[in-house]
Amino acid sequence: MTASKQGVPVVIPNDVWRPLMEIRAQLDSECPGAPTPIEELLRELAAHYARCDGAAEEADDFCERARAWKKRR
Repeated sequence: MTASKQGVPVVIPNDVWRPLMEIRAQLDSECPGAPTPIEELLRELAAHYARCDGAAEEADDFCERARAWKKRR
């Protein structure tokens, strides 16, 4: 499988891609519908900042606020 982010191809071996898609299918059955573009963006932002020790706590707070916002929609 080849995926692209900002025009750069990324090759993901089938033995990695297939289990990920099976997990996603299972999650989709629990929560139907693809993530919205905003949910994808929030996930990317949270994952980026969670990697940085100095920003991890703020990233967690951001995620909590985002979850609360999503519940209100």
